[in-house]
Amino acid sequence: MAYRLVYTAQVQWVPPGMGPGLSNPVGPGVNGGPAQTLAFFNSETGVYPPNSTTFLSSDVTNLTNSMAADLAAQMSVAATLLRVQNFSTGTG
Repeated sequence: MAYRLVYTAQVQWVPPGMGPGLSNPVGPGVNGGPAQTLAFFNSETGVYPPNSTTFLSSDVTNLTNSMAADLAAQMSVAATLLRVQNFSTGTG
C-alpha cells in the first residue's frame, strides 16, 4: 500500500481591468465570468512510499515535487504555451 496525489490545476486569463484583487476569476460556464481557462490533471505523481502504510513529511515533499514536475512538463509544451498566450487575444 502507498499514497499518490491527485490534483487539478487551472491557468486562467484575467482581462485588463479585472485587477489583481479579483478573488474568483471564473471561466465561461462557471458563474459567467470572463476568464478563459485551461485545466491540467495529474498524469503521474509517483507513489510514496512504496509498500508502506506510513505517511511522513518526506512523502509529502516527494508527492508535491512530483506534482510540480508533472505540471511543468504538461504546461511547457509549445502548443500549450501558445494556446495560453492566445487567451489574451481571444484566440486560445
